Amino acid sequence: MLLKISNDKNQLQLTEEQNILLYINQRNYPYSLKPFTLLSGELVYHLGPYFGVLYPFVKGIPPGPSDYTCKEVGLALASLHSLVHDPVALNNLRPHESVGFGAAEILRYSESASCPADYREAFQYFFPDNLQAFLETAFEKGIIHGDLYYDNTLFDNNSLSTVLDFEQAGRGEYLLDLGISLSGTCLEKGRIITPLVNSYLEGYEAIRPLSSTELKFLDHAIILGLLSISLWRIKRFKERNLNPLMENSYQDLLVRAMNYYQMKQLGK
Repeated sequence: MLLKISNDKNQLQLTEEQNILLYINQRNYPYSLKPFTLLSGELVYHLGPYFGVLYPFVKGIPPGPSDYTCKEVGLALASLHSLVHDPVALNNLRPHESVGFGAAEILRYSESASCPADYREAFQYFFPDNLQAFLETAFEKGIIHGDLYYDNTLFDNNSLSTVLDFEQAGRGEYLLDLGISLSGTCLEKGRIITPLVNSYLEGYEAIRPLSSTELKFLDHAIILGLLSISLWRIKRFKERNLNPLMENSYQDLLVRAMNYYQMKQLGK
């Protein structure tokens, strides 16, 4: 049994996360943990200022980045994006925007007075059209993980067995989820590299082939994925000061986005 304690999420936020886990378990998603229900019937317990949840213990270790790892993570994300949904039940689950940041939220933040100058400048450099075409496009939606990097997985006998940390999960666009996952999984020395992206997409498209529209906007989604997690770090570490040593860590993701953008401009 695994006990997970949180000191920065309230009972409602944790309950929403567990409801998503229960839902995808009911839809036969093979990679997720199923939270234990307490004797009271609740999914979240509390003790003083802390809240927690109970999960079954799962054997496995987080992998390092490699072609095989990327392919396995791609398979796992595509499996999540391929679930057959109950529209009524799905609509009762939280939207991703309540815990994360999509394209519209990133645009609004870049225009806000509180936005750091370097974040605003990066956004304007990447998206001089203010994401108009992206925001006007209707992408397929469902449950997204919102934070699926290789270090949020467990591998057992060299195969991905469990996807962890659904803290950013909710209803959202599959393409954004794919961009977030690619941006933090297909890395070599901190840079996104094309061979690992190709390995990831080989796994993903074995389950869920991308549409021509999704392929057209894939690079947008990867950069938006980096800006989304960068903004998450700003909110958590810069504005809320949860870890002063991480205050400017958002800038690492801006650099990664710039490296990727310039690589694609050079056609590599």
